[in-house]
Amino acid sequence: MGKQTSFFSDETRTEMEKIPEPMLILRLQPDKIYCEAVTDKLLEFLQIDRERVEAFFADEENIPEEGGWMHPDDRRRIDHLFAGMKNFTDQKYVYRVRLRRTKDIDYRWYPAVIYGRSLGEEGILVYCTLPEAETIGERRRQNASAEKMRKLLVNKVLETTQDCIFWKDTDRRFVGVNRAFLDFYGFPSDEVLIGKTDEEMGWHREPEQFRRDEERVLRGESTLLVHGKCRIRGEERDILATKAPIYDGDAIIGLVGSFIDVTEDYNQRKQIERLGDELKDALQAEKKTNENLNMFMSRMSHEMRTPMNAVIGLSSLGMKAKDVDEAVDCLHKINMSGQYLLGIINDVLDIGKIDSGKFRLSEKRTRLSDINTAADTIIRPIADRKKVRVAYDFSGVQIPEVICDRMRVQQILINLMNNAVKFTDEGGTVRVEFSDQAANGKVKLKIVVSDNGCGMSPDFLKKIFQPFIQENRDPSRYGSGTGLGLSISKTLAEQMGGGITVSSEEGVGSVFTVTLMLGLPKEDTPEKGAAGGSGGRSRVSRDGSGEYDYSVLKGKRILLAEDNEINREIALRMMSRAGITADCAGNGREAVEMAEKSSPGYYAAVILDLMMPTMGGYEAAERIRSSKREDLKRIPMIAMSGDIFEESVNRAISCGMNSFITKPLDAEKLFATLIETINPL
Repeated sequence: MGKQTSFFSDETRTEMEKIPEPMLILRLQPDKIYCEAVTDKLLEFLQIDRERVEAFFADEENIPEEGGWMHPDDRRRIDHLFAGMKNFTDQKYVYRVRLRRTKDIDYRWYPAVIYGRSLGEEGILVYCTLPEAETIGERRRQNASAEKMRKLLVNKVLETTQDCIFWKDTDRRFVGVNRAFLDFYGFPSDEVLIGKTDEEMGWHREPEQFRRDEERVLRGESTLLVHGKCRIRGEERDILATKAPIYDGDAIIGLVGSFIDVTEDYNQRKQIERLGDELKDALQAEKKTNENLNMFMSRMSHEMRTPMNAVIGLSSLGMKAKDVDEAVDCLHKINMSGQYLLGIINDVLDIGKIDSGKFRLSEKRTRLSDINTAADTIIRPIADRKKVRVAYDFSGVQIPEVICDRMRVQQILINLMNNAVKFTDEGGTVRVEFSDQAANGKVKLKIVVSDNGCGMSPDFLKKIFQPFIQENRDPSRYGSGTGLGLSISKTLAEQMGGGITVSSEEGVGSVFTVTLMLGLPKEDTPEKGAAGGSGGRSRVSRDGSGEYDYSVLKGKRILLAEDNEINREIALRMMSRAGITADCAGNGREAVEMAEKSSPGYYAAVILDLMMPTMGGYEAAERIRSSKREDLKRIPMIAMSGDIFEESVNRAISCGMNSFITKPLDAEKLFATLIETINPL
């Protein structure tokens, strides 16, 4: 290439290079192309120096195939354009060329404006400008900055979101995951899972569901908050997963998904549902209890009013009776009605103690024959009136004495026998069989009470031991009751380590089987217990007649503290029958004063009602025991109350009393307790 002769002076060229526009000025000669000027703006855009631009057009025979700032194909196209411009110098051409800046890897298309001016013999002057070069460059810088910001933002979102995010290829193999995903599974990096499927990781107990979901997503569907189970470090968790396909144009190239751990939410929801069910059950139970209570109150009203009406009516008739025998008959019936009313009250008190958890067994050495005798004494008159035969079988008994709560075993037996007699018609039979066997230091006692009465329906058998439940039977034929006896008996049997079962058929009869685990007495264990007494007192021997010898009470003087006038009169009359003299106090304070004023040995015993005005029996007993007189510190004291709960008995004993008797008073029990308290063996 020969030395170029510039068309412009050096001063003009220098000024032209300062033009604030990307511009290249060429001068076309028939055999040469001269670069007259290159603006600084174009050099800045292309990021090259002026010499490279000038050299690019100097040798048109050796166009570089690569590495130049203009694509070689476009360089040839421009030469062809320049060749035709000599006849069209006044026309402006908009041309697209591929340029590559120094920092770019690839060529990019740019619009170029080309126009010429004829110089006559000097050739053609060609102006080439890139009008959008600056705008495009700025836009590229902005786009690059925005792309960088977008990537940073996406990475920041992926790394800081609490949702576990992952993306997979079309083979359902992991391509990437976010930080929350790694933390959820406890992975230090994604190297342990990239290229693997869920099945290969062994996360799901039922992987088929997850596989089907992802295959649907790869067919173009999306899933939203699908529930599933996932195993993490040996623990199964509840998750909700959302997945969507990833597109490249119209083609699906993978899927992206996210999931959240909802185990606590699900557990909380289950707990709420469980509590709701429990509340619903409790409400139903409360409703049932209220229905039973209403039914119970209705039945109690009838059951208690019936004997009470008898007591009031017979009392009125007795007071008007002119014949002694008629009056005695009224008194006898009043006593029977009172005993029946007392039985109802005792049933209600028993069920109350059992429900409140205050029930305790009082176990002592007892003969089975005594238990049976006591039950027979109560049931035999009822059976005789109905003309029902009662038979006993002791052939299976090998151990005649046991350790048990005698009163409670009697209560079970009496309840079952009473029901058997009640629901057996005239001429029927009630059979009671006893058998036992020793087992692991205990006595397994079995009592079978059977009858050939009216029997029970299968539906009623399912609820026979529920409180207040009774089958509809003709009360004029079979009587009525509280519906508490069997419930109490079953609970008592269970307290003694056994239970009660029943089989029955309507019109054929019923069979109740009781099993009790009782104590096995040692051969050298002395007989314990006292009729109506407490505190470990030994029982008084009987004189062979089966009755207590009450003559020992004759001439004794008793201090009686009772605020109720009628109860006081009843107690005085009972004691007078045995030759006992009694002094009465209206409350505990009077009793303490009378005891303090009496001479030593004047009173053989003190009977204190627990509930009295001014001062009750508890405090009065403590005052007497704290006296300075030695005889009062040892004087026998007996508690008397209609409150038969264990707490009251224990409190009375702790206050210094020796024994406890219950109201309404029973003369036999009163005399037996006085004998055992005044003259203990």
